[in-house]
Amino acid sequence: MRCRSFALLALLGCGSALAQSTDTTPRVVAPEKLASYWTMIHSSIEADAPNYGRNVQQPGCAAVSFVVEKDGRTSTLKLQRVVPEGDLGRIALSAASNMRFEPTVTNAGRDRVFSWLIFPFNLPADPAARTAVMQKCAIDKLGWKDH
Repeated sequence: MRCRSFALLALLGCGSALAQSTDTTPRVVAPEKLASYWTMIHSSIEADAPNYGRNVQQPGCAAVSFVVEKDGRTSTLKLQRVVPEGDLGRIALSAASNMRFEPTVTNAGRDRVFSWLIFPFNLPADPAARTAVMQKCAIDKLGWKDH
């Protein structure tokens, strides 16, 4: 009877070690480091934009967090910040859902990553004014708990 108990404990121990080694929590990567893991396939992305909505014609921005999955598609999208309040966030979420990535040479294992990007809307021509609008959506740091 002792041998059976030992074998069962050994199997349970192996199972928990296996579960720990296949952790599905993605690596958190700041936007400026995202290109070290994944590069966007297309130079432009499509988004569903309404014909009308609250503040969609105003200069603004929206910060969206997401996970780049092993197949290069985005998931776990979340609107983190939108300025001004209104419907620009829906457009940014739509754009983020259409992003496609391919792994870099250093990410041959296709590690899943959690990151975020700021989407600009209707930015003014003046560089200082553009920067001022974009700064309103800046996020210094997010963690996986923020998804």
